Amino acid sequence: MIETLLLAAGPIALPTVVDRALDLVRSSDPTDRNRFDPGHFTASGFVVSPDGSSLLLIHHRRLDRWLQPGGHIDPGDTSPIAAAVREVAEETGVAVEPILPDLIDLDIHPIPPRAPEPAHEHFDLRFAFRALGETLVADDEVHDAIWVSWDELGKYDVDDSMTRAVASLRRECS
Repeated sequence: MIETLLLAAGPIALPTVVDRALDLVRSSDPTDRNRFDPGHFTASGFVVSPDGSSLLLIHHRRLDRWLQPGGHIDPGDTSPIAAAVREVAEETGVAVEPILPDLIDLDIHPIPPRAPEPAHEHFDLRFAFRALGETLVADDEVHDAIWVSWDELGKYDVDDSMTRAVASLRRECS
């Protein structure tokens, strides 16, 4: 299933990123969160508010950064998109529906070491969702969960990979 998503990711990701992700998916157990060389797949959701005016951000406790909700793909998840739906609900309390069945972005980013885990990479499969409600309940993995208007996103020091994914999301929502 991940390989199918990656093979369709050509328009949204650099060929070198897709090639690295394909190498990982063809290895043994690429979603195992204990696989650190080079890393493992994760899934995240870029969530648009019900009225389309804002984006859901979380302040990640461990990384101390504003990000989209997401995390590890668990053994019980039926698909990467199901993992992203679960992570959004766990971290923010928001139920969502997919805007697209395919990826809106693919990102490989470093994760710093934190005992007992060594430094490694997350190969993040990114999906687009529309929230079914606006009430937020941040869980213990996040400091806060907020709705941010499109115009105010720059105030939250988001990185280039988030900016790229948000641009893709806005194209899909317009």
